[in-house]
Amino acid sequence: MIWEITLIGLLAGVVGTGLGGLLASIFKKGVERYISFFMGLSGGVMLAVVVFDLMPEAMEKIGTIETVIAAFAGALITMLMKNKLDFRGNMASGYLIFVSILFHNLPEGLAIGSSFMSAKELGVAIAIIIGIHNVPEGLAMALGMVCNKMSMRKVLFLTMIAGVPMGIGSFFGACFGAAFTPLIGIFLAIAAGTMLYVVIEELFPASKSMYSIFGILIGTIIVKFI
Repeated sequence: MIWEITLIGLLAGVVGTGLGGLLASIFKKGVERYISFFMGLSGGVMLAVVVFDLMPEAMEKIGTIETVIAAFAGALITMLMKNKLDFRGNMASGYLIFVSILFHNLPEGLAIGSSFMSAKELGVAIAIIIGIHNVPEGLAMALGMVCNKMSMRKVLFLTMIAGVPMGIGSFFGACFGAAFTPLIGIFLAIAAGTMLYVVIEELFPASKSMYSIFGILIGTIIVKFI
């Protein structure tokens, strides 16, 4: 049963973010012309995920002050990582989004695994919901990379790899669900801080004009309704 849960979590992550990467290929030809819009769209999706999903859920699990502290820690870790790994230049935003989604998918995998231990039907439902929810995140990541002329093959590969931590989280959630439950809120808050840093430091400064505002609003609608 544990390996079955792990596989379901892995598929929810890989298929979800990978499908987002696949959708990005549709827009590839128009990226240079509408780069501000797509950077705004990418930032809007990520900001909406933070505001509507990650922060409220983390606050519910660990409290408001603790969530703010953990989110700040996530932003600080991302900044240090960017400087240490020298994520600069055109590809910085794409790689940092990749890292933030890696952090984000681990606690979601823990949630899937823990849910399966409560009831199989609940675990399947959450896996499907999270898989669908991962599509706009994969799209945000892929657009950040496509905008900077990364090859589509590499973009698709990285978007699928970003879903792997969900399988790992599902495994540990199934094995040690009760022990990991209190940590899920901390992981979610750290992921929120990571995403906030990427949006504010990388995506929004790169997106200019009214096209970026339109992209942000469309990204918000996508996340809210998915």
